[in-house]
Amino acid sequence: MATKQKLSRHDREKATATFIASAAKAPHRLTIVVYPGLSGFDAICAAELLSTANNQVRRDGVDSHDIYAVEVIAPTAGPITLEMGIKIVPDRSIHDPGQPIDTLVISGGNKEPIDQARGDAAFMAWLRGAASSAKRVVSMCTGAFLLADAGLARTGLTTHWAHCERMRDCFPDLEVHSDRIFVKEGNVYSAAGGTAAMDLVLALIEEDLGRKLAMNVARRMVMFLKRPGGQAQVSATLLAQSADSDALRGVPEWIVENLDEDLSVEALAHRASMSPRNFARVFTAETGLTPAKYVERARLEQARVMIEQTQLPLGAVAHKAGFESEQQMRRAFTRWLRVTPAAYVERFRISSFDGGLVVGNRGRRGQRTEEQPWLP
Repeated sequence: MATKQKLSRHDREKATATFIASAAKAPHRLTIVVYPGLSGFDAICAAELLSTANNQVRRDGVDSHDIYAVEVIAPTAGPITLEMGIKIVPDRSIHDPGQPIDTLVISGGNKEPIDQARGDAAFMAWLRGAASSAKRVVSMCTGAFLLADAGLARTGLTTHWAHCERMRDCFPDLEVHSDRIFVKEGNVYSAAGGTAAMDLVLALIEEDLGRKLAMNVARRMVMFLKRPGGQAQVSATLLAQSADSDALRGVPEWIVENLDEDLSVEALAHRASMSPRNFARVFTAETGLTPAKYVERARLEQARVMIEQTQLPLGAVAHKAGFESEQQMRRAFTRWLRVTPAAYVERFRISSFDGGLVVGNRGRRGQRTEEQPWLP
């Protein structure tokens, strides 16, 4: 596997300044593709985050112009009815001329509207053409089916966990990453369901405008968590994500990816090429958490994901999340979530009978929960 080369802070700041200067002359145009029956959340969340980014650019004194411009395009002219009956009026149809697209966003929805859109030859042809000239192509949730059907996904992508098996059946040559909240391959991005779309858009803002401004956007949107796409639905706290990666040598991110390693202050300080005392001081100043508390929260988040998405017994969950014992995991759950792991299992574990989400007592042993075709 190729090692990901990180840009220096100077290079990142230079790239951000270049993007802002270019966008001030002609705002980066993000085009949202809509069609009858799609999820309104997928379409609106991107526009809302980018609007917040425009406002944040002004608040931070970065620039007085809009950095992003959003347009909505549909297969036909006139209002489009979303899955909940709300209507949205697109700026134009695919048959109308328009300005060049910088980022193309393909929204998701239920199976039937997606299949109808996939069967629209004119629409799919337009999608392929628009994507070929766009700087970035993004799919939200089940919009990944349109992405794949148009031949835009190279080797892999992700979608809502409830549709990953269907995606594999439809596109056996693609690797479907059911354990990621979003995937980037070249200039093609795909997000899992619901709030993963917000994580992806926030990552695009960070890619364009830098970490600091993206974190300010997240705070403005009251996004408690900002999750890196490569994580298996695991959240890193916004506070910890705001840490200066240069100062800490990427240690916070490394911790989340290596929960079974020695994560003592001494070992982490050695990785950061610092003395233990100085490392603990810098880590706490940058993240607001002591190293021990950050490690515990990272392990807790990993345990939550395994409880929600697997049938592993709690002892195995504790071991895989890096806890010394099930009792230690129990203390972490009680301290941070005010609930025991057993109670968390009862409320949030995915049913082994049909893939539905067990909530409360509705998923009793021997009974099938109602399968949800799409979950936000």
